[in-house]
Amino acid sequence: MTDYEEKLIRSPEPSLEQLVDGTEFMVCMTEASTESERSKRISEFEDFLGIGDEASKLAQEQKAKARIL
Repeated sequence: MTDYEEKLIRSPEPSLEQLVDGTEFMVCMTEASTESERSKRISEFEDFLGIGDEASKLAQEQKAKARIL
């Protein structure tokens, strides 16, 4: 094993249930008809990925910056 390979952070393989959930989300996103429905689904997916709070904070910061400009 090389030094590079030792430094790699391996992510765990997703379970079948996680893959199915992710696939169902993507299908639902393509079928989302309204902006509010799309936003809701994006929020659900961010929570699924475990980045919901971080993504929300980043979105709020971007909106605040846009208001300033």
